[in-house]
Amino acid sequence: MEEYYLNDRKRIVLNQIINSYLSEGLPIGSKTLSTKTDETVSSSSLRNVMAELETMGLIYSPHVSSGRLPTEKGLRLYVDNLLGVQTKFNDDEDNLITELHIAGQRGPKELLSEVSSSLSGMTSHAGIVTIPKSENNIKHIEFVRISKQRALVVLVDSSGDVENRLIDIEEGTPDMIFETAGNYLNSKIKDQNIQQLRTKINKEIKSQKDKIDTLAASLINRGLAVWANDQPDSSLIVKGHDKLLKDIHALDDLEKIKSLFNTLGNQELSIKLLEDVSNASGVKIFIGSENKLFVGTGCSLIIAPFQSHENKVIGALGVIGPERMNYSKIIPIVDYTSQVVSKILNGENI
Repeated sequence: MEEYYLNDRKRIVLNQIINSYLSEGLPIGSKTLSTKTDETVSSSSLRNVMAELETMGLIYSPHVSSGRLPTEKGLRLYVDNLLGVQTKFNDDEDNLITELHIAGQRGPKELLSEVSSSLSGMTSHAGIVTIPKSENNIKHIEFVRISKQRALVVLVDSSGDVENRLIDIEEGTPDMIFETAGNYLNSKIKDQNIQQLRTKINKEIKSQKDKIDTLAASLINRGLAVWANDQPDSSLIVKGHDKLLKDIHALDDLEKIKSLFNTLGNQELSIKLLEDVSNASGVKIFIGSENKLFVGTGCSLIIAPFQSHENKVIGALGVIGPERMNYSKIIPIVDYTSQVVSKILNGENI
């Protein structure tokens, strides 16, 4: 990331331009700026400072003879400075905890759905939450023939849930192969989920080809594949779509919102969001095109991970809104909410 040295005057001018943009969304000129700065500085001096900031790529002029707006680089510098300040989220803390506790008693999915709604309500933007795939360990697997070319794969997980999947089998497969395949898998499933088991079994089959019947190995591979491929890596809850429409003032804005809605419908989004926060210890902010999935949308994303009791990232939550969203308000909201969710999911006191 580029580093910029700003003296006090440049820093004050840049902050005034950004604050004006965040509150009004309009370019600001040197005359108006001179009325907002604490120092007694002439318009001509301000124009010189603004020209230097523009040369640095921190502000730009959207039209000839107009005022200035911050660039994404300028906003990034502003946000990074905010992250260095200990901001606190105090408003409605008790209400948030109560609402999330009640939702948490109904189950994790209900909790995370309420989180998305709460984030949207508190920020007036869209709330977004990724729901991770089930990590339940497998308890039992069984193969049941239902026709000459079809079989049922029955899986029981550690929570007692039972699910079935159909697979194609080779015609003429002996009945004993189903028992052999089931016994083999059940001898290997201790403390493993479906993805872990599939990885382990694939390695063992490759290294023990002479010890495992070819038909049994084929049945095992098909059975594990149908389960592993049927599980999405994660899914997405988005609440507050309507709030993304409130600031539309021109056709260009409408096109950006259409692009954003297409992004929110992209199945890769939830996976990418989890990747973005997989090594994060707190809030991450993506401004405009900094996140490739949001290029052309004119939006920013403030996101934070929530974790298991082992400090493993199991999901992410955040807010999507226009680049001129109120970062100083929303950053602590997202940060605090992620901490509350982590504690509720782990059964900890808040």
